[in-house]
Amino acid sequence: MVKNLLLFFALAASLAAAPAGWAAASSGDAAPGPVTVVDAFHAALKANDPATALKMLSVSVSIFEQGFVDQTRADYSGAHITADAAFAQGTDLKVLERRIIWLGDNAACVISKTQTQGSYQGHAINLVGTETMVLQRSGNSWTIEHIHWSAHPGEGEAKPVADKH
Repeated sequence: MVKNLLLFFALAASLAAAPAGWAAASSGDAAPGPVTVVDAFHAALKANDPATALKMLSVSVSIFEQGFVDQTRADYSGAHITADAAFAQGTDLKVLERRIIWLGDNAACVISKTQTQGSYQGHAINLVGTETMVLQRSGNSWTIEHIHWSAHPGEGEAKPVADKH
């Protein structure tokens, strides 16, 4: 049970809200860039506004969380977004590193390493996470096409057994 609970926490670790001051990355136009969309997605979850968060996702978005997959926006809406919003409300996310990889003029990959702390369902949370979001531009708007989240316990938390590689 504790292992499953920790896994659940890790699944939602990267969904805590983004600080408002993060710089937006844009390809030069006045429309919000991919980083701004990523931050707005997290902010919508933190504000318990799943409807706004869902609008930033492609209908065919694929979301990978700790080995689980939501194949579409409808899957995510029905399965996980409510819990992810509740998790984001109880935790705070700090971006430790972030970079953007431009995939031409109309696609970008935003990669972040994060620290998530707080509490969820009475449990203290301290996780180091990674997030990859792939976004596509259509006209002046960016849509999240893919999300990949993973996390592991931060300092002071139980660590998994060491890899044998």
